Amino acid sequence: MAKGSSATASAAVPVAGNDTAKAVTYLCAGLFIFSFQDIIVKLLSSTFPVHELVMIRGLIAAPLIFLYVHYDSGFQTLSVKRPWAHLLRSFCMFLSYITFYLALAAIPLTTAVALFFTAPLIITALSIPMLGERVGWRRWLGVLFGFCGVLVILRPGSEGLQWAALLPVLAAAGYGFSQLLGRRLGANDSASVMSFYTNITFVYCGAAMALVLGDGAYADGTEGAMSFLLRAWVVPNGLEMAMIATTGVIATFGFILLTQAYRVGEANKVAPFEYSVMVWASLLSFIFFGTLPDIYTLIGAGMIAASGIYILYRERTNKESELRGRGPYQTRYAMK
Repeated sequence: MAKGSSATASAAVPVAGNDTAKAVTYLCAGLFIFSFQDIIVKLLSSTFPVHELVMIRGLIAAPLIFLYVHYDSGFQTLSVKRPWAHLLRSFCMFLSYITFYLALAAIPLTTAVALFFTAPLIITALSIPMLGERVGWRRWLGVLFGFCGVLVILRPGSEGLQWAALLPVLAAAGYGFSQLLGRRLGANDSASVMSFYTNITFVYCGAAMALVLGDGAYADGTEGAMSFLLRAWVVPNGLEMAMIATTGVIATFGFILLTQAYRVGEANKVAPFEYSVMVWASLLSFIFFGTLPDIYTLIGAGMIAASGIYILYRERTNKESELRGRGPYQTRYAMK
């Protein structure tokens, strides 16, 4: 997911400098290759079940992320103090990925990405009960404006509304919850460690889904997202296996690029450029599928992006002095 989202996330990374131009370059490059992952998933969604893609992707990414943990913080950091919290965060991330991928099988990529960017709005709302943060009326207006953008895209009551269009919003909710947990865990554990445990969870959960759904017993008569969920396991040919393996490589190197972005630049200056993924999604959708976002998606996406950037601005205004003294910043990285 551009996640991704594509995307927004939270894990503590120490800031190594303040090179905004380099940070934005890392960020945009990471989001660009994550957009390719979304394209690959969408291309394969008519042939393979989602659990197969997630499981193989995780198996490919596992050794790469394991090596990156060694480079980033050392293998000893894999011994965490709160394993159950890591498990809960990882499972929420897994549900987020699954629902976003299911959406790709049924709706345009640009629509899915735009709706997924409600994650910052959901994070703002959930930060009150989960972190005890205070959210002023200006940020609440920003949240309300963003969800009005969701309504513009979904157009409730119109003939074009699909239930699958709600999946990216559910993905954003799971993602937001996982990232708020990540803010707590980030005080003791690195982003690479959290990514490692998330990836392992993907493998085990994908395998569990395959055991239950892998024979395709429930797939008869389904289509779109439901077919992608319930389809039987398929043995990939060489090209298909290469495409699936590529998603695992993208997951690793995309994560590294996004982490580096927040290491060399200030989070509040870099994060607004996460919305560049909408440009990549639109461009790649046109190249691979010949589709462009309709006027409702463009207007709604603009409203969601504007609200997210405004909320970020208000957070920076209210907490700038606190952020300077805290050391690690919260990174936002995609749900792919």
